Amino acid sequence: MIARLASGLALVAALFAPQIAQAQEKMTFLSSWRAQAEHGGYYQAVAKGMYRACGLDVTIRMGGPGTDAKALLAGGAVDGMMGSFTDDPFRLNEAGFAAQAVMASFQKTPQILMTHPGNGIEKLEDMKGRPIMIGQSSRTTFWPFLRARYGFTDAQIRAYNFQMGPWLVDKMAIQQGFISSEPFKVRTEANVEPTVFMLSDLGYLSYSSMPIFPTKTIREKPRAIQCFVDATIEGWIDFFRDPSPAAVLIKRDNPDNSDALIADAIDKMKKYGIVETEDTKRMGIGAMTEARFRGHFEMMRDEGLYKPDFDWRSAFTLDFINKRRGL
Repeated sequence: MIARLASGLALVAALFAPQIAQAQEKMTFLSSWRAQAEHGGYYQAVAKGMYRACGLDVTIRMGGPGTDAKALLAGGAVDGMMGSFTDDPFRLNEAGFAAQAVMASFQKTPQILMTHPGNGIEKLEDMKGRPIMIGQSSRTTFWPFLRARYGFTDAQIRAYNFQMGPWLVDKMAIQQGFISSEPFKVRTEANVEPTVFMLSDLGYLSYSSMPIFPTKTIREKPRAIQCFVDATIEGWIDFFRDPSPAAVLIKRDNPDNSDALIADAIDKMKKYGIVETEDTKRMGIGAMTEARFRGHFEMMRDEGLYKPDFDWRSAFTLDFINKRRGL
């Protein structure tokens, strides 16, 4: 009887295997930049089949210089995008495209400004009036905050080409970066220990690495979105245990990564509490709160960057997170 039952179950599994394979829903997810350790949780979920296990066939499409992620999402060229700032879903909705952040892999932005040591720049206020190299997308995210809160002006903006050369040759240079990336590069390539200013410590209280999907998709495919969120959470937990599966894919997509750079980025994400904070200890990886969104909106509104009647609640949903996954 047991043998016949086992044989019957095997037959059922064989019969349904093709249907299960066909049930994999394809999803293209646009990252915020070229592949790097800061995308580790997503790549780990791909590498170890975590998305596939709950029904998604996820392809990570790399972002990078010149990529207009919001336009690609609004135009339907990608199914979801990785937002670097709380302002990203705000700006999408402000522009008339309904989209929502569904989790926050990073509880605070790793964004920094950095300069050379010993050049008289000891605090952010010392940068007022000095040239600062920033990327194009930064002009609509953290730069308006710096302009409003610290008195910076657009006349200070210089183009950042994401190369270290211009910064290295100018001892007065200031440029943007990630705490987990650019400081390592100048430390290893030029033996310079930069002075860094974490924007999250200076009033820019933004989430980061936020999966953002069209509101229409969220309403029509909640199971797919829950699958993506849950698998990404598991991906981050597993990545910090053993990053090697994700590292293989990250280095394949972006050979500029080295094992040392990936290891240093992981160390910085842990040291600076980028992924894990008091909120995640209570609610799980990817946690978000209405209070954080409201606080960010009010801060930016008070600086004149959003209209008072902007519906900030339209830019996120808590339906898929705060379930203590991984605790």
